[in-house]
Amino acid sequence: SFANGGWCMHDEATTHYMGMIDQTSLGHDFLKRELDFVPTVAWQLDPFGHSSTQSSLLGSVAGFDAIYFGRIDYQDLQQRHLTRNCEGIWDSSPNLNETAIFWGLTGSYSGNYGAPDGFCFDVLCDNEPLIGLDRNQLHSRVKDFLNDIKLQADRTRGNHVMLTMGSDFQYQNAMVNFKNLDLLIITINNWENISSLFSDYDEVQAFYSTPEIYTEKKYEEYINPNNFNDSKIEYEIKRDDFFPYSDCDHCFWTGYFTSRPGLKRLERVGSSFLQISRQIQAFFLDDEAVIGEIKGTKRILELEKAMGIVQHHDGVSGTSKQHVAYDYAKKVQFGINEAASFVEDAMKNIFQTEDGVKFENVAYCQLRNESICELSQDATLDDSGHLYVILYNALAQPRNDFISLPVSSHAHYTVERSIKGLRQDFTTYNDNWQFAESSLLPNHFEGKKSSQFILVFEAHAIEPISMTLFRITKNNVSKEDEVEIDDKHSLRSPVVTNDSRSLHDQSFMVDNDEIEVHFDNCGLNRIFNKKLGLNASVRFEWGYYKSFDGRNHTQASGAYIFRPEVPNDDMTKITPVPSKTQIIPTSLLTEVHLKYEVSWLSTVVKIFKGKPYIDIDYIVGPINIDDGVGKEVVTRFYSDIKNKGFFYSDSNGREFVKRVRSKRSWNLQEFEPVAGNFYPVNTALYIEDDVASMSLLTDRSQGGSSLIDGTVELMVQRRIIHDDGRGVGEPMNETDSGMMPYPPYGDASRIGEGVKITGTHRLLYGLGKSGASLARSEMDNIFSPIHVFATTTSSSPDMEFFFMKKSASAIQKKLPSNIQLTTIKVLSVDQQTTTFLIRLSHGYGRGESDLLSSPVLIDLADLFLYFEILSVKEKTLTGNRDLSEWLDTKMKWQNDLNSNHADIINGRYAIMINPMEIRTFEVQVQNAG
Repeated sequence: SFANGGWCMHDEATTHYMGMIDQTSLGHDFLKRELDFVPTVAWQLDPFGHSSTQSSLLGSVAGFDAIYFGRIDYQDLQQRHLTRNCEGIWDSSPNLNETAIFWGLTGSYSGNYGAPDGFCFDVLCDNEPLIGLDRNQLHSRVKDFLNDIKLQADRTRGNHVMLTMGSDFQYQNAMVNFKNLDLLIITINNWENISSLFSDYDEVQAFYSTPEIYTEKKYEEYINPNNFNDSKIEYEIKRDDFFPYSDCDHCFWTGYFTSRPGLKRLERVGSSFLQISRQIQAFFLDDEAVIGEIKGTKRILELEKAMGIVQHHDGVSGTSKQHVAYDYAKKVQFGINEAASFVEDAMKNIFQTEDGVKFENVAYCQLRNESICELSQDATLDDSGHLYVILYNALAQPRNDFISLPVSSHAHYTVERSIKGLRQDFTTYNDNWQFAESSLLPNHFEGKKSSQFILVFEAHAIEPISMTLFRITKNNVSKEDEVEIDDKHSLRSPVVTNDSRSLHDQSFMVDNDEIEVHFDNCGLNRIFNKKLGLNASVRFEWGYYKSFDGRNHTQASGAYIFRPEVPNDDMTKITPVPSKTQIIPTSLLTEVHLKYEVSWLSTVVKIFKGKPYIDIDYIVGPINIDDGVGKEVVTRFYSDIKNKGFFYSDSNGREFVKRVRSKRSWNLQEFEPVAGNFYPVNTALYIEDDVASMSLLTDRSQGGSSLIDGTVELMVQRRIIHDDGRGVGEPMNETDSGMMPYPPYGDASRIGEGVKITGTHRLLYGLGKSGASLARSEMDNIFSPIHVFATTTSSSPDMEFFFMKKSASAIQKKLPSNIQLTTIKVLSVDQQTTTFLIRLSHGYGRGESDLLSSPVLIDLADLFLYFEILSVKEKTLTGNRDLSEWLDTKMKWQNDLNSNHADIINGRYAIMINPMEIRTFEVQVQNAG
């Protein structure tokens, strides 16, 4: 028997739903394929808080009847002990129908997991074994055990309690455990006069069991109360989640929402890249190439396995030791490299000349956030080669975007797009290149390999799920037009930008067709939405909370725990330096570069042509800790919104959860008003009132809050010099040059300076009660940006490269803007047929948009340009069994589930997707002739 069955036990605070689904599916596929086993119980013992998405999507929709875990807030736990609510029904989704699931605590409801105190018989424990005791001693010990069971039974409902007799690293010598457990069970089952201990029972039975069996017993007595109890068991129904988690007054596990932001970003990049790798395998290769890839190197599987393991609750959470974090990053990068080699090889075959000439090399530009793309930089050093760029759009909708490409030389660059990029046959030739507007900007990221310039060009109307080819020609400038660059990379030449000026005590305004953005000597101070006529005071500040050092053997801030020096202290603000502000306007975007009183912080505010949002790019680090004080860096956005303590954070990128400052579902006794109000933000955080809404989106998981009405804030980076005593055993202090070995081979000291972290926040401001809709409009774009590949050729610049497919887009029709092709994966292929696993998801919740929150009818045939559908089976979320089978056996903890299978309408496969649904299908198609 297997519980959970994922590739790992994933975290629930810092994971994105795509990663959660993929890792669980990878494990479920392995169990089904190798052992023909289907797990029915989720087992999340150790994650540090539990999300509503875990309950609904990764619970019921994934085919689980129950979920068990150890950790909940200590105050919540105390209340549940008193009210007999240590087990219950969790119905967390306001959108998904009939996803209620049974939940229960492990570890005898102690707030963790493992055996009752004093009864760990493992070789790693020092509890006295039962083997070898005389009769009286054995009787005394087992009586203590029975009293523990009685206490546990009084904290839940029904006639069954589960004892988790094991913990980390145990059962290395299993015989020791089982000999003692056998004796314990025999003694309990032969106990005389049990009613003297259990007044309500004449008999108590102990036996070996599994989570599945335990769940079956709980369900039997729930649906058949007369057979087991005098009255129906009434379980409390939980509607929210279990965040944030604390295990003592000053011990809020909210720091790990941000810990190791570089690894958190790498996880998101890997997850997004996995999806495009699968799409290219499914849509863009011929049958022989797909068969060869599946049977051959299996490069995509390397990325799947790496992304599976990094979802671990000590992986993407950032709560491993430093050398383990390096190993996670190494595995993920190896997986990306393997998948990228597959994608790059595919692109070489997809773009060819009439004579079959291919691109000599194709390289994924993964490090553009550090202004690095070696191939484009090398190609623009001189005039020896010809630079092309391939853009991949993984979304099922067309999109307009602006692409930043690192280049080495100051020059006039001509950017052209292949507007057809394909050929119907080899008998005609069309020179179909279209000019794309571009601008050259200075690079503001100072790295050893970073380029000196950034070429930004417009990518307009990029087709859904497509590859688009661009050609970039370098035209050298004359001597008199050369750019002057000072030590700070300030631009002086109108060849590169229209203007560049410093700001002292003046105000200025930047606008496009959508918004006006006003600045003063402190930075952003007002936004005017032209289309809505909405004028709002909006500004942002940077600062940091000083980490509590754990003096006098008290709780310190560390990898897991966020504890500011003073519980209700405000952040220490970091003041901008107006004289160092620079404005760089171009025809495509305007950049406003802001510098601060500390050397380790800078931001660039970007306003793009035609976009309703503002991007704030930041560089944080190396954070200075020479003063002996740890620092937890935050950015806070201010507005006039009267949110009255209410704010909303997303649950793993799916549904938004309403938060109320300093409130819980129980009567909270508050000790940490700052740390205790931080929540996980995986993609977005927003506030709203009847007049206006403000949404802030992230490119990785971070901790966030609204500590003051009208504000939202996100924690971006943490550098701490003390350990919090929760298992890592070292400070959260990442440096750029590694570390010494661990004892006995070294002292584990850090080498180099603190790391630099780059990232982007996207800000949207709109009408009242539109916060969710604003966030939804950009969530997919941020998770799945246009992926950029550079390629060169030494062939003649007049040689034409063609797209070797009949359509640039891989799908027959674009999907509606609220529907995404979440997954397409090749399951099997032969010469006649191919079988895919397909997930389609609705991107809006009920009531979030007048238009986009509606159910959508989708014809699956619209996804296939080259194939004819032969059959469709709807599956559970992880694809390990038919949905119809699951519905027949599902434990219905509340009401009957209304099945919603794929319907055939007029000979087509049409399905209805409701708000926030993700539906999974196994689709077999006839291969193209």
